[in-house]
Amino acid sequence: MTTPITNYFQKDINNIKFLLGSLKQLQSSVQRLQGATKGVIHYLDSAKHDVEQWQFKSQPRLEKIQQIIDKMK
Repeated sequence: MTTPITNYFQKDINNIKFLLGSLKQLQSSVQRLQGATKGVIHYLDSAKHDVEQWQFKSQPRLEKIQQIIDKMK
């Protein structure tokens, strides 16, 4: 009778160890995700700045092209 009880406790201990390992892995993954998020935010800010700069530089040319198109109509 003691053997089955021991087996149940051993299974529980193994399940707890597996759970703890999974939690550590999750914590590590969350930390890496947080680090990657900072890089993505930096990239998005840089891309937004580049798009705004391109639009600012291109706006006079686009207006001139639109004027030509309007005259051709």
